[in-house]
Amino acid sequence: MTRLESQIIDALQVAGINGLKLDELSDQLGVDTQDIKTTISELVKEGKVMQKQNTDGEQFVLREHLMEGGEGGIGDLNGCPCFHCFKISRCGVRQPDSPIRCRELEDWILTDLS
Repeated sequence: MTRLESQIIDALQVAGINGLKLDELSDQLGVDTQDIKTTISELVKEGKVMQKQNTDGEQFVLREHLMEGGEGGIGDLNGCPCFHCFKISRCGVRQPDSPIRCRELEDWILTDLS
């Protein structure tokens, strides 16, 4: 884990369930917003951080099991790529996009099982 990843995780742990926006993380850590965005994207892909929408905009929070110190598993849907996929509205059986052909979903499932 890189130093920036550790700093982001520590900041999100302190923020708790409220999470932090990209610009708040950038201000707290004194790091360029683009670097934060790139690192957050990786942490979301790895399932360590979740993205949530609210009236104030997009915020990021730690996966619940990291905040509680427990272990997640395939039954824990936090980090599932479907929850932040732009194609979700047209994804399904006999649709242009399908979970059966989704590489991101496959990678997430296989990573969670290992």
